[in-house]
Amino acid sequence: MNIIKSKNIKWVHIIEPTEKDIAWLTKEFAVHPIIAKELERPSSLTRVEIFKNHLFLICYFPVYDKEDGVSLRTEVDFIITKDAVITLQYESSKEIFNDFKFGTYATSLELMYRIMEHIITFEERQILHVREKVEAVSKELFKNKEEDVFKKLTYLKRDASEYRIIARLQEPVLKSLLSKGSKFWGGDAEIYLGDLVGKHLNVISQLEDCREAIADFEETNNQLLNTKVNRTMKTLTALSFLTFPFMLIAALLDMRTNGTPFVDLPGAFWIISGSIVTGITILGIYFKKKNWF
Repeated sequence: MNIIKSKNIKWVHIIEPTEKDIAWLTKEFAVHPIIAKELERPSSLTRVEIFKNHLFLICYFPVYDKEDGVSLRTEVDFIITKDAVITLQYESSKEIFNDFKFGTYATSLELMYRIMEHIITFEERQILHVREKVEAVSKELFKNKEEDVFKKLTYLKRDASEYRIIARLQEPVLKSLLSKGSKFWGGDAEIYLGDLVGKHLNVISQLEDCREAIADFEETNNQLLNTKVNRTMKTLTALSFLTFPFMLIAALLDMRTNGTPFVDLPGAFWIISGSIVTGITILGIYFKKKNWF
């Protein structure tokens, strides 16, 4: 538990809260028993609740996991009173407040705004790896790496989708906070909270730009793959047409029935072989000029 105080405002940050921590919060800030019970473990839903003396807020944020190569959900709970902001985080490995600078704030609204602004900025930084991967994939298009690009796009789509699912959960929470927070703080709360909604929408806009780019690259790569497959099928068809007639002729001559030509002719093998090779060569040159393979 970390407690930082300024002249008027207190910030309490707890990582992996214990029963002792929750009991202290309940006593120190008169936390509602229902909320105290929820603080024992991560929640399954985001929401905003307003009580007589405090505001309760549950938020989810995406954090990129380099090992799994995908964005994972992390939860931060807020308990906000008129003169204090309490944040609770349930995973010590995903600390997002390391570089947060605590300043001098006149109200808990200002402190909460700065904390949320810091988290949204952190969230925006987390999307950087998606943008970098999109740019890397764009450079590999048209370089005869369609299968490799297809695999990278598949992983990239999963990462962007996971990020989007988590980030989208934050939007209704911020809008609910805008409504209920204005009642809790009054005054200029709508200006602060409306700005948070706008900052979050900017993050979503960047993500959607990445998703559109991924979709465009996937379509382009699929067209390249289809072109390559069609070219291969065209070549195989031409080769089949090129060799089949001569294989049929060779099979007929191999029957050795009465009346089969060239059977008793001296040098028949070389005459037939030479004729087949010559025919294939002539047709091959013709097909090549027609650009059929």
